[in-house]
Amino acid sequence: MRVFRIGAARVTRTRKEAFSGNGGLYASARWHTAGHPVVYTAQSLSLAALEILVRLKQTNDIQPFYAYTAEIRDSLILRPDSFPAQWKSRLAVSRAFGDAWLEAKATPAMLVPTIITPGEWNVLINPLHPQFSLDWIVSGPDAYTFDARLLPVKKETRSWRTSRAVYTALARAHRGKRRAGELLDEERGSR
Repeated sequence: MRVFRIGAARVTRTRKEAFSGNGGLYASARWHTAGHPVVYTAQSLSLAALEILVRLKQTNDIQPFYAYTAEIRDSLILRPDSFPAQWKSRLAVSRAFGDAWLEAKATPAMLVPTIITPGEWNVLINPLHPQFSLDWIVSGPDAYTFDARLLPVKKETRSWRTSRAVYTALARAHRGKRRAGELLDEERGSR
């Protein structure tokens, strides 16, 4: 299967960096919790772009990006028969599913649905799996630029203080029940 990845140039300058999974160590996403190296790829370049765009919509800082293409043997990709109930609405559910796959190291890649475009798929890659290989990468880094019409510049941006105030308010409102970071992750994931 051919898969595509787009990443910020500052952290994906080389194939090794782009497929290290290091981003998964620092931030949670739909199919994993922070602390797990994982590489998110998409079944098309346009889907990979959409996955980036949903995160860029709140910034004026449009940095350079690189695109990569990889080929993964179908026999190395887990295609689950089903996914847990509520995987779309509850990040904890989809993250637990992905974390279990990463920890089991049964296959180096897993096909998962994208929430952005129903009927399309992402492929997670476990860079710690013994069968993972940088030889899968067939192209990249290739400069990738988003069409300016896709990213209108916001006239008003949030300051660090505003973001901090939101975080603090969430922490106070839910003290003792859940971490504010988890709430912010859920909020971002539901958009």
